[in-house]
Amino acid sequence: MMNPVLRREAITSLRGWRNYAVITFYLALTTGCVALFMYFSAYESYDFSFDPYNMVILYGLLCAVQMGLIVLAVPALTAGSISGERERQTLDLLLVTKMSPLSIVVGKLLSSMAFVLLLIVGTLPVFGVVFYFGGVEILDVLQMMGFMLATAFLVGAISVFFSCIYKRTVVSIMLVYIAMGLLCFGTLTFVIGTTAYYGFNYDTVQISIAQIILPLIPNPGVGFFSLIDSQLGTDAVSQISHYAFKMLHSGTLTPGTKVLRWIASNYWLTNIIFNLVVGMLFVGLAARFVRPGRETKRRKKAKKTGTTAEIE
Repeated sequence: MMNPVLRREAITSLRGWRNYAVITFYLALTTGCVALFMYFSAYESYDFSFDPYNMVILYGLLCAVQMGLIVLAVPALTAGSISGERERQTLDLLLVTKMSPLSIVVGKLLSSMAFVLLLIVGTLPVFGVVFYFGGVEILDVLQMMGFMLATAFLVGAISVFFSCIYKRTVVSIMLVYIAMGLLCFGTLTFVIGTTAYYGFNYDTVQISIAQIILPLIPNPGVGFFSLIDSQLGTDAVSQISHYAFKMLHSGTLTPGTKVLRWIASNYWLTNIIFNLVVGMLFVGLAARFVRPGRETKRRKKAKKTGTTAEIE
């Protein structure tokens, strides 16, 4: 049986015209960009011909746009799932039903991610242009879709978690963007700063290879470029990791170092595992914070302090 919250949100969203307008605009914009890319690629050639290798570049650009859409759109769609119910004073109606807090959170998460999934699936015919010229297999596109869905699950789970904690949707959205900024830029800045610090201080303890490899596992950008790198055959990520191992490690490879080398060569796979595990953790925490007992304690505390109107 379909989750009641998911079914209700799906029916409500299908009644309006805004979602259809957004999907139409996004697909028209994506198709127009593909047409312009193909035209200018042929226009720059000597005999107005088209190089099929440019479609591989187009595939990477389309994937990058999709990835950016997920990171930017999912928080805006999901961060108000629970806090919006509090603002409309309808959360009590959900809590008095037979649905468990986990079912409510999962339903809200899936209903918010369904629109993003619809956008991703809607652009598959645009990706079909790449298959016409070759260079990319259907398995590559499926891998990319799976990676994007895992990233969307993590971002959505974090958004629902903050939505359960804070009453205002704006605060939840800001915190989700800050959290994603830390995952994308914070981990990368930490690795670059640590490497630069130990590189300019030769008298200190040498940096270990784990200090470079492990902090980049949660980074969705590193995982994305690792997957694109393996699909297009550029091997840029593999060459960088090989250079890091050569500079920071000498002697025979231990089992632990072999694992680190495998992680460095498959960042996208380890990032998917991280997204699924951490996402389920945030979903469980969100269900704990939205349980009815917590709402009752909030009201009792508000009545004692005389701030019932503010809490509601």
